[in-house]
Amino acid sequence: MRQLYLVRHGQVDFPDNIRRCIGWTDLPLSLKGRKQAVELGAYFRSAAGDGVVFASPLIRARETAGLLAGEGRIVCVDEGLKELYMGEWENVPMGQIKKTLTSWPGTGERREDGLVRFRSALGRILADTRKDVICVAHAGLNSCFLSELLGTPLDTCRGLPQPYGCFSRIQVDENGHMEVKQLGIMPKNAPDDDECADIWDHYRTPEKVRRHCEAVCRQAMETAGKLLAAGRTVDWQVIRSGALLHDVARREKDHAAKGAQVLLREGYPAVAEVIRRHHDLDCRKAAEALETPLWLETAVVYLADKQVMEDRIVSLDERFAESRKRCREAGDREAALAAHKRRYEQAMYIETIIKYATDGGKRP
Repeated sequence: MRQLYLVRHGQVDFPDNIRRCIGWTDLPLSLKGRKQAVELGAYFRSAAGDGVVFASPLIRARETAGLLAGEGRIVCVDEGLKELYMGEWENVPMGQIKKTLTSWPGTGERREDGLVRFRSALGRILADTRKDVICVAHAGLNSCFLSELLGTPLDTCRGLPQPYGCFSRIQVDENGHMEVKQLGIMPKNAPDDDECADIWDHYRTPEKVRRHCEAVCRQAMETAGKLLAAGRTVDWQVIRSGALLHDVARREKDHAAKGAQVLLREGYPAVAEVIRRHHDLDCRKAAEALETPLWLETAVVYLADKQVMEDRIVSLDERFAESRKRCREAGDREAALAAHKRRYEQAMYIETIIKYATDGGKRP
């Protein structure tokens, strides 16, 4: 078994900061793109330390590969990894293109043709190497190849997660059979504060919601600190970004699920899981819950969210008394009140588990 990593290059430095549709248009990395490439390098030094690095001939891919590889490591350029040509969409601002999930430029390179080219290049690369392989390429071609491996329609491959600076891990067996093991994930478990702010901006999270999220983050980090001091193992970065982004899709119906979809598109599956469950978290026996991956991180964000009303710290009784008023005015009043009662009991139990986990309460 060996691993094939398909990397998307880092963020591009678009002139005048206007995002454009680029295939063969040759633009360099932005400062953020260079940072993403360095983070990829740090990841791959431990994940695939002696892997062979290949890159598309376009500068954004070659720069990413160079920073990823580091000094003294050769980057091999392969023309077959070059992005799809975008025809009449080439270098046009995204806001001027009427694009849907399945639309495609009439004079652009066909996905089917690009896939043949890309598949051939990967075949050559794998035949000529014996170690793990890192290929730095582009969202368009990566998505085409991943779609084929996953068995999803080629004309909707654009919907696969391929954020700037992500990678997909493909396991290759001795017979050349390939299986996608990780899809479009970032090298870090969680975005930092600046990246969270970028995500807020991109998804137009309202200022009022951002202030609430910041207050929830402060409360969550206080709890995370107590857990760490008590010797509990928690990923504080996942807690921090989960708290900052838990309401990123607050204006949407079923905002927890929609917010999780946002973080999956951004390449952060652990944070996506925390956001997916932050509104309604299953209760279990304390010992069982504390051993479940990401349960404690999710519980910290869940509880902090229930302890903050707008941007003010409140008790669970105060928070749920306020939300109970809205349930009485709901169309299906009885169902709303039943769900409210369940969530109140859920929150009280989770508060007890957290107190137990920090050695400050009785065992549930």
